[in-house]
Amino acid sequence: MEAPEIAQFARNFSVLVRIQGPDPKGLKMRRNSFHLHQSGKTTISASGLLLHASSLNQTPKIIEHILNIHQFSGAVVVTVASVIHPFLVAEHRNKLTQEFSPRLIYDACIDVLVERKQACYGHQEPDGTPQWLSAKLLALVDVPAASDALLSLVGGQSSWEASWSLSPFNSPQTLAADGFVGKAGSDELRKDVALEELDNPVLLANSTTKIAFLGISLPDNKNGPCIAVSQHQNKGDLIIVMGSPFGALSPMHFYNSISVGNLANCCSSGSNKDALLLADIRSLPGMEGGPVFDKHACLAGILTKPLRQKGNNAEIQFAVSWSAIASIDINSLQLEACNKPSGLLDRTKYRNHMVSSYESTHSELRKKLIQRPVICSSSVSSLEMAISSVVLITVGEGSWASGILLNNYGLILTNAHVLEPWRFGRTPQLGSLEKSTFHSQPETTLGLQEETVIYLPPRLGNCASTDGESFLDFGYRSSRRISVRLDFMERKNWYNAQEVYVSKGPLDIALLQLESVPPQLSPIIPELTCPSGGTVVHVIGHGLLGPRSNISSSILSGAISNVVEIPWPIHVDGSDKSEAKKTSFPVMLQTTAAVHPGASGGAVINSKGHMVGLVTSNARHGGGTIIPHLNFSIPCAALEPVFRFSETRDATLLEFLDRPNELLSSVWALVPAESKRLEPGPESKKHGEGKGSRFSQFLAEKGGEITSFKELDHLKKMRLPSKI
Repeated sequence: MEAPEIAQFARNFSVLVRIQGPDPKGLKMRRNSFHLHQSGKTTISASGLLLHASSLNQTPKIIEHILNIHQFSGAVVVTVASVIHPFLVAEHRNKLTQEFSPRLIYDACIDVLVERKQACYGHQEPDGTPQWLSAKLLALVDVPAASDALLSLVGGQSSWEASWSLSPFNSPQTLAADGFVGKAGSDELRKDVALEELDNPVLLANSTTKIAFLGISLPDNKNGPCIAVSQHQNKGDLIIVMGSPFGALSPMHFYNSISVGNLANCCSSGSNKDALLLADIRSLPGMEGGPVFDKHACLAGILTKPLRQKGNNAEIQFAVSWSAIASIDINSLQLEACNKPSGLLDRTKYRNHMVSSYESTHSELRKKLIQRPVICSSSVSSLEMAISSVVLITVGEGSWASGILLNNYGLILTNAHVLEPWRFGRTPQLGSLEKSTFHSQPETTLGLQEETVIYLPPRLGNCASTDGESFLDFGYRSSRRISVRLDFMERKNWYNAQEVYVSKGPLDIALLQLESVPPQLSPIIPELTCPSGGTVVHVIGHGLLGPRSNISSSILSGAISNVVEIPWPIHVDGSDKSEAKKTSFPVMLQTTAAVHPGASGGAVINSKGHMVGLVTSNARHGGGTIIPHLNFSIPCAALEPVFRFSETRDATLLEFLDRPNELLSSVWALVPAESKRLEPGPESKKHGEGKGSRFSQFLAEKGGEITSFKELDHLKKMRLPSKI
């Protein structure tokens, strides 16, 4: 089905949920930036999934259980619990347990906005005007599979928060507005705020994935529209979310808005392989709780609030899969409710125990995960093979990045700033690990496959090729430990690696070599023809989620927004140069895909699964905030010597990349080249000669980033560059 058809079908199951109640001090609107506060009352909104009695072929046991408790026979609305939580009575607001009979504070009420054809199903009125219906709060329920999966991603760290990047979180202005600044009793006031506001990953995971069940009365509820449940999705597949952003402000303007994107990744929990979905989609405040549909218009899950890193603008959008909701075990929830402590003091002990238990068992969990058998399939798509070509690189104990397998001998392409950040005059914006929560080093155990040592040419710069000498006996040496994780299908193995080559020229590239190599690898397939503007591309990398998460690389989709070219190729010499001047040569790609710290060295691929670029950097706002959707990559055409080297082992090919190139340096340093100096003259051929040449070398060593020349004035105002 096409996106418009799926969207039209989704309108049958999407609703707007609005809750309002007394809030004289304005505390209920905390962390809900888009709210309505008038005459001592606060209104907050979210989206929801509407289910008639006949909507699903098999009603989940958790829904049957809730309907039996309340003896309710109407339609059910599923939404996020976070929109309900501020208006719960204190007794229920401070509990970790499930609530099958939750109570709201006095004078609080919940309404649901539904399509008129749903309000009068079978008697649809021609105008189709949405109608408000009163809703009953039935239950607030944890989704253990989804919360466990989310906890495995964030680990024991408290650097994440459930919040939208559009609004500040825990800023002095927000705290002052909420009455938490300048009051001696601030700790007591904080006891009544949402659980996810506490700096604890367990509570964050539980509160983010917790869902609410509402009941509404609809005529002819047993004859409503039907929906199928999504069985499995692949990374990069189309997804559509139907939601109502800013519903508290203007319901009629934003009701049932559509957002189209792709599935970026899936996180498993136990036997549920798709417990938590990572959505590469643009969502807005108020869309949480909205239903997520796959490319076949099947129900895939419920959108949650995004998580963002504290002090950063980077956010990750999640969805609780419907399979995780349908698999909720009633008996386990009841047993958990009996065993979980209640009260604020016991709750603190409980959450500290959970974090401690998680950290102590995390290394054992990783060992179990990497021992899964390899599953080979003849139907593996080119996109999935490209995902297996992108590796995770850890440098020392404090950062990680991405890399790309170039051949079957374990040669890996990444960015130079991953290994030598000082060359760029700043601390690298790589993914970072918190030493207090990630103590274990990447395992060097290589699983069940037999390892082999690969022998390659003797030394860079020497055109002789002697198979008897190891490639690891020469090149760069680093005191920091470099580890590489290979992800092939369900299997994840760690290997040690050595620096082989770090470019001294303008291009931000480096090569690593695995010290030992498994017999089965999945090298990338390069596409040297540069894509044109508007081409759909995917970025594969380990942005934001590194070794702690133990999930494979994510795939984020976008398009080529611009291609920066220079008048001649950078890999020609001698008599060939006069002929090469007649054509332009691509040296930079801009994409609209979301790129975050940790994605350095990742791959930009086309719809065929072929690599078209190397992810290198992105832009920042003047205040230092990263702009995820404005990023820069080196096109494969500019990397041709690297690909030829990986095949021929002729190290002299890399000499072209080390040569100073004033024009290329100016492109990546946001310095416009003067027209009279577009072509390098004889004085620029010798390294270090002349003021312009020295300046070019300086720019090459500072390695920045740039967009097209026509956008130069605009980008000058940004804080560039930002190596990711």
